[in-house]
Amino acid sequence: MKKLGLFWVVTFCLIPAIYAQIAKTQVIRLQAKANENGSITLYWPAESFTGTYQIYKRENLSLASWGQAIASIPSNQNEYTDLLAKKGEAWEYQVVKIQNSSSVALGYIFAGNALPEPKQFGSIILLIDSNYRLSLRADLEVLIADLQKESYIVQLCYAGRSETPATVKTRIENSYKTAVPKAECLFIIGHVPVPYAGFYSINGTAPPPDGHVEGSGNHTGAWPADAYYGIFDTPFTDDWVDCSTGAQARNHNVPGDGKFDQTKIESTVALEVGRVDLFNMPAFGKSDTLLTQLYLQRNHAYRTGQWNVPERALIDNNFPSLNLAATGYANFASILGSDSVFDNRDYFTEQKKGGYLWSYGCGAGSYTSCSGIGNTNQFVNDSFENIFTILTGSYFGDWDVQNNFLRAPLASKSLASFWGGIPKWYVQHMAMGERIGKGLKLTQNNDGFYFTGNFNNSAKSMHIALMGDPTLTLRNVPPAASLSAISSNKQVSLYWDKVGENTLYALYIVDTLTNTYQRLNQFPIADTFYVDANNHYSGNYVYAVKPIRFETTASGTFYKVGGAAFARVNHVNNVQALTENSLACKVFPNPISGNTKLGVLIHLAESAGVHFQLISLQGSKVWEQTFDELPAGNQELLIEKMPVPAGIYFMQIQANQNYAVKKIVISN
Repeated sequence: MKKLGLFWVVTFCLIPAIYAQIAKTQVIRLQAKANENGSITLYWPAESFTGTYQIYKRENLSLASWGQAIASIPSNQNEYTDLLAKKGEAWEYQVVKIQNSSSVALGYIFAGNALPEPKQFGSIILLIDSNYRLSLRADLEVLIADLQKESYIVQLCYAGRSETPATVKTRIENSYKTAVPKAECLFIIGHVPVPYAGFYSINGTAPPPDGHVEGSGNHTGAWPADAYYGIFDTPFTDDWVDCSTGAQARNHNVPGDGKFDQTKIESTVALEVGRVDLFNMPAFGKSDTLLTQLYLQRNHAYRTGQWNVPERALIDNNFPSLNLAATGYANFASILGSDSVFDNRDYFTEQKKGGYLWSYGCGAGSYTSCSGIGNTNQFVNDSFENIFTILTGSYFGDWDVQNNFLRAPLASKSLASFWGGIPKWYVQHMAMGERIGKGLKLTQNNDGFYFTGNFNNSAKSMHIALMGDPTLTLRNVPPAASLSAISSNKQVSLYWDKVGENTLYALYIVDTLTNTYQRLNQFPIADTFYVDANNHYSGNYVYAVKPIRFETTASGTFYKVGGAAFARVNHVNNVQALTENSLACKVFPNPISGNTKLGVLIHLAESAGVHFQLISLQGSKVWEQTFDELPAGNQELLIEKMPVPAGIYFMQIQANQNYAVKKIVISN
């Protein structure tokens, strides 16, 4: 090891297996049980030591501190029940193993008891390689439809391969600022320009994350930095780093070359950024277009419940004296349970025998291989089923290179991979239905709230990246089939096919312009029919049904929602739809948050008072406001928060004998 400032630089080499499995001993492999009375019981494998376990609970998921311990239990106990937990809630816990007044092991879990189905997701920005605009049009349309069925608002952007990252970033930021609701994810598809950033050097801000400083591999300079695309409150510069010691010219970083100076994430990553970039992978004998098409087809099969892989994991740890594999031990236990995690199996040998939902492998690496695990050609030639894989070793975490080992799983059969352990990653929230992208963002923004692993000062570094779709979740429910909607006797009857056993259903009216869902039934139903007897206006409507399943994982219980099935109907009723007359006006933004002011731009041919009424789909007036006499001409009015539930409404605006009707969507 070489010392760099206050940090030890660890370089990868082959390490004999005589050392203890540090990655395993430094982790408390937490699981949780949701009890009928609403409480949550945490438990973990029993150990023999002299000391205590300190239990912490984050009272608010936005807090950046664990506060005081809520309990201290003796070492001969290996479980703790939180009697203050309630059904419908989820909490994050930290368990610390204390021996001789020192912390020797840590565990984290996001545990819940009957966590309700989530509200509608926010927006997602799809950033697509312009080369695929026509060649993958059909497959991209399927992806967009899948996302919309899951309630995402899709913002579509394209980028040319020859553009600069700064130009592409401006396009992303414009979408981020204008998206309603707020964008949460950025999914990059293709060889969109790769941003580079960093001063990784023995003389720089931090050593290369894999430790290969000058004279020891020369993996110095700038590394790929997709985090750049998800950060909007930090000015990125390209004027002071001057480092050309890297063995590859693409890592050289000098002033004015388009590569950024920042090594660390200096503020907060706002977007969950994932990328599927299968360019320059000739080992697979297929074009990047075809490899990407095959990925999108697997993605569709998985997220619609057509492709299922056994819920088990393996860990192939070839660095027993380092804590890198702790990323596998910690996350797999809380997601799948310790009994479903196997650490005595070879990465490729075992995954060829049968599928694994998760796998972890680490060893001494090159750009195209990982010692004790395999090489890119094995992803080409060996057939195996895997959804999420974590790989760690020298060099291949710098992924923008030919036949890269970290991207190879996506060109084969996996849907997501990441360089986990440098630093440690935290994706435990997936056990409660969250996206993998949430774990990415937590890891990128982690400045010590979770244990980082203390490896080569790699925490909060720009290199942390996800290969794959950031919206992927742990389990998927197939959508309902054959949904039909029939208008008769002033009501609408819905019918659909059953989606397996133990499935409930939620019903919605959908605003197709904004992809906003308004819930019809407060509680999910088990029947495969529903009658909407609300007194809706006559007109065309789109209905949706979403399947819901009660899921149990190693972190508790939650309700998982599947994608929607849609049906259109021309509804006839004695309540006629409002129609627009002769008043020229515009409302913005639309959709609008319930806490945001609504702007109205209106043209008055003559002076008039202006009266606003908000009408529900059922024809009821739920809010009104009047502006006194206004002069003729263009007027811009601001309406304060409207105290109504989220949903779809008609805004009727009247001035003298002229009026207009605008459909608006109010979100939470």
